[in-house]
Amino acid sequence: MNKKYSISVLIILSLFVLLPRFVLAETVLEKIKRTGELNAGVRKDAIPFGYVNKKGKWTGYSVDLIRLIHKKLEKELNQPIKLNLREATIDSRFRIIQRGDVDIVCGATTITQTRLTRVDFSVPFFMTGAQFLVKLQDAPNFNYNGNLTDISIAFLPGTTTQEIIPQIYPLANWKDIKSREEGVRKLKQNEVKAVVSDGILLLGEIVQQGGSIGDFVLLPSQPITRELYGCILPQENTEFKQLVNLTILSPENRILQKEWFSINSGEFPYIIEQTD
Repeated sequence: MNKKYSISVLIILSLFVLLPRFVLAETVLEKIKRTGELNAGVRKDAIPFGYVNKKGKWTGYSVDLIRLIHKKLEKELNQPIKLNLREATIDSRFRIIQRGDVDIVCGATTITQTRLTRVDFSVPFFMTGAQFLVKLQDAPNFNYNGNLTDISIAFLPGTTTQEIIPQIYPLANWKDIKSREEGVRKLKQNEVKAVVSDGILLLGEIVQQGGSIGDFVLLPSQPITRELYGCILPQENTEFKQLVNLTILSPENRILQKEWFSINSGEFPYIIEQTD
């Protein structure tokens, strides 16, 4: 074999071996700048963060937050960026980040140390926690400061709520459910006296079922547990994370949060503790 030809072959083979390393070394910001696209994951079934409304439009606070991040990206990179919204599910949300299918996922995802071994998170953009959803007329007699003896309460197994709340109220009559939809339906039909879960998601489920938030009460007003939601990000992407964090902490996002969650005028009135 010709010596020059052999050297060329070795060079080509070396490039094939090293190419994956070059691809992996590309940061999220570099990829977005190169492709001119931002791929973002959002839930379609997590009111009020990501859902499809009655008009068939993909909407929610997280959708609006991603659009705000998109605008910041265009300004930072000084070029037009195409925004591609892709569905993220409760099962796929971490996997699609790890595989690089999307650059960011924003929704009702609690920041935990265990999850930080697989992905990174933005600063928190929302705080909620375990609350009891009860009918308005039942609220005066629902003594959450007591033992709730023999009170039927629906809960979701396998959640942080299930790990904590039944231990606080061991004398309650706990009813496991498969979804918040089932829990709210059972509450409406008087099959249970309360449903316990993240308060904001319970409000979302009421709206999803065509109910009125004013017919129900969340107790206590301050959640029993503390759940901090953040956007899921790829690990080791400091500059992209900083841009997302600055967007979440921006005055524009404060306005966005008021539009969605203000007690007086928001679509989903809810008390948010500022996390910065």
